[in-house]
Amino acid sequence: MTLNFATLLTLLRITFIPIIVFTYIYNDGKYRDVSAYIFLVALITDYFDGVIARKFNQVTTFGIFLDPIADKLLVVVTVILLSSSNDSILFLMSALIIVSREFLVIAIRQRLAEIKRSMSIKVNLLAKVKTGFQMISLFLLLHTNIFFDVLNLHTLGLLLLFIAAVLTVISFIYYVRNSWSDIIR
Repeated sequence: MTLNFATLLTLLRITFIPIIVFTYIYNDGKYRDVSAYIFLVALITDYFDGVIARKFNQVTTFGIFLDPIADKLLVVVTVILLSSSNDSILFLMSALIIVSREFLVIAIRQRLAEIKRSMSIKVNLLAKVKTGFQMISLFLLLHTNIFFDVLNLHTLGLLLLFIAAVLTVISFIYYVRNSWSDIIR
C-alpha cells in the first residue's frame, strides 16, 4: 500500500484526536480553546483530503475505508469529551442520537460487507448540511467563549447540535431506506 497526500491528511486527522482530548482536559481546561482550534484544523484536513483525492486522482480503497472511520472517531470522541462538561438534556439527547447513528451505520456497513454487497450511497445535500451543523456545533461547544463575549457560543452550539441531531435522524432514515432490502437478506 502506498500512502498518498490525501490519505496522510486523513491519518493526520486521526492523530489530532488525542491532542484535542489532552488540550481540552489539561490543567483543568486552561487550554480548552486550543482543543477547539485543533478540532477546526482537523475539519479543514477532512475537507482537503477529499478535494485532493478527487482532483489529483488519489482516491484509494484504503482512503475510502479510512476517511469515514476518521470522521466517526473525531465526532464520537468529541461528543464523549464534551459530555464531561455538559449536563444539559438538550446536549444529552442530541449526543445520544448522533453517537447511536454512527454505530448503527457501522453495523449496516458490516452487514452489507457480510453479504458481499458494496453499497455506495452518494452523500446527499441533507447529509452535508447535517455534518456542517454537527461540526460547527462541536467547535462552538469546545470553545470557552473568551473571544466572543457578545454571543453565547455554548447556547448557540447546543442549538446547532440539536438541529444536527434532527437532521441525523432524517438522514439515517434515508440511509436505511436505501439499503433496507439488502440489510434484511
